[in-house]
Amino acid sequence: MKNPGNACLATVTRTPWWRAALLVALCSLGTGAVVAQDFPSKPLTVVLTLPPGSTADVLARTFGKELQARLGQAVIIDNKAGAGLVLGMQVVAAAPADGHTLAFTPATPVTIQLHRGRRLSYSRDTFIPVCQTFENVFFLAVAPSSPIRDFKSFLQQARTSPGQMRYGHSGTASSPHLMGAELWRAAGVMLSDIPYRGETAFVTDLMTGQVEAGMVTTALANQQKLRPLVVFSEKRSKWFPDVPTVAELGYDVPASGYGGLFVRTGTPAP
Repeated sequence: MKNPGNACLATVTRTPWWRAALLVALCSLGTGAVVAQDFPSKPLTVVLTLPPGSTADVLARTFGKELQARLGQAVIIDNKAGAGLVLGMQVVAAAPADGHTLAFTPATPVTIQLHRGRRLSYSRDTFIPVCQTFENVFFLAVAPSSPIRDFKSFLQQARTSPGQMRYGHSGTASSPHLMGAELWRAAGVMLSDIPYRGETAFVTDLMTGQVEAGMVTTALANQQKLRPLVVFSEKRSKWFPDVPTVAELGYDVPASGYGGLFVRTGTPAP
């Protein structure tokens, strides 16, 4: 009998990136162990730490449909955004460790937030990472009506008005917030960061000029026809091939926008 994991990987290589990510995640759930016959015994709740309409929300709902078809139980996507993605993780931490409540989240609530000196109701050992389900590529972007045409002119304006330019991001200590902060430090400029409950929450402010720029995913940049100035990635995006990477501009800012599924520690392995 062929290894089902190999069959999954063969399928992944022929699929679009978003479906490939979902297939990898589902394959990891269905191989390597025999699923207990009494699981799932009730609907599953997938707690998403970001708001409705976000890129992660679209991925979580697509994942939920695929998982529901495979397990034969309803899968409910429950958006619990806020507190730098911590709110949703607290919900999962308080749920029974029976596998019926999972977190679908960027990794930062368990890699960054724990080191900010905050008193949280969970620790790193509270969760078991199940599998990676997505990796976002982030851009620094401005509204299509913005007079800023490129990153050079962006820096010029930032140096002219230290601390007065504002950029929106999806929450304090989130990956886009930290990538932006590291870029400003490397470039020697000062900006005011404005945290929101996910990237979709600052679209209106970006379009109306309440914030001059935003840290956005590829999906949002496409949907809103934003003007990306630089991409936080090792290589240029096929969607915006004319946009330089941070490395091309001379800045060593590592990109990190991955996430996946987590369950409570103590959840039976099967």
